[in-house]
Amino acid sequence: MVESKNGEHFVRFKAANGEAMVRSELYASKASAKYCIESVKKNAPGAETVDETVSA
Repeated sequence: MVESKNGEHFVRFKAANGEAMVRSELYASKASAKYCIESVKKNAPGAETVDETVSA
């Protein structure tokens, strides 16, 4: 979790190799950013994956 210059918080999700994959939206409270982390842990394993790089 990272605190931005304006005091809001966001989360950076990194791949196993350490590269950044996703950055969350800004949250006014640290608790909301922590909830984001917990939500991803809970919901990501079963989430659908869509490869938008594949041409139709």
